[in-house]
Amino acid sequence: MSEQKQHVSFYRKVALRKKLLPKDGGGAAYIPFIGDGDLAAELYSGYKIYGADLDPARIATAKARILNGFMKVADCDSWPFGKVDEIFTLADFDAYNYPYASFKSWWANANKADQLTLFFTDGIRQAIKRSGTFKQPNGEVLHNLDIKEKRKAYNFYFKRYILPWFVEYIKPYKIKKKSFYLRGSTLYWGVVIEK
Repeated sequence: MSEQKQHVSFYRKVALRKKLLPKDGGGAAYIPFIGDGDLAAELYSGYKIYGADLDPARIATAKARILNGFMKVADCDSWPFGKVDEIFTLADFDAYNYPYASFKSWWANANKADQLTLFFTDGIRQAIKRSGTFKQPNGEVLHNLDIKEKRKAYNFYFKRYILPWFVEYIKPYKIKKKSFYLRGSTLYWGVVIEK
């Protein structure tokens, strides 16, 4: 098993997810950046899990923990599973940095249920604060933000940038429930959406 620490405030991540998970969860779940599979093992035993990660050692650990799924060593920014007939009801993009490339790739390729539960870990605010670089969810990168732009992007990141983009992107789905919290510069958020 890798010596690198996988989660900070693991139980806070679990609490966010428990707040939004359906009581009778089932179907398929996509877990890119699955790491050691600890979140999936803790929360998603009722789902058929499709998990991926770049680290072969972590995939081996996830395979040992999760018996009801398919694990693959792969770049999670692209959809790694080809054609899948399963209907996905859940996806958890615990990416640490930029989860939106993985989300967009999954969204374009997956068969999705009419109601979905989605989670994101997003560390983009760190780059905004440190270097004035802002990679927006649409993929556009803004460099050398002045202090006023930097403060606006950092302080209103979720409400002004992420949420409006997401609402437009998922149409015809609509947000039914949402929850989020900040830990330092990292944004943790989840939604239940339906069409």
